[in-house]
Amino acid sequence: MGKIIIYLNNPKSKYFITQNKELVKRCSSDIQDINTDNELIIKVINDELILYVEEEFMYFNLCETNYNIISQNTFVELQKNKLLPQFLQYCDNMYVNFDYENDKFINSELGENYLKNNIPCLVHLDKNIVIFYILDEDDSSFIIPQ
Repeated sequence: MGKIIIYLNNPKSKYFITQNKELVKRCSSDIQDINTDNELIIKVINDELILYVEEEFMYFNLCETNYNIISQNTFVELQKNKLLPQFLQYCDNMYVNFDYENDKFINSELGENYLKNNIPCLVHLDKNIVIFYILDEDDSSFIIPQ
């Protein structure tokens, strides 16, 4: 598992803050909107995440499906299977780009084995911080340590 923390109020790319100030503000409000949150996640992946990973990391695979709020049951299953850190607490501002059934990552839109073409990821939006938990062990080596 790889972990990437991105501080939205101090991004590596100054372009990000000037172009997405209003979007960050909407996502930081107390009103949760899955469409707005998805828009922010995709923008962060395309504009910021690429600055945190090695060139070989297939970051664009993280954008190929929508992110949905993770259920508490799925969260517990991922922790039980040691795919998420034990210290991490469940909250409703965590999103995943997969379904998890019978200990397998499934593409929720296509109903197929997710690991064939995609990278499973949990994204935790917490005020001005976005934390990516990359759940594919093979790709975590491409993450640049912070």
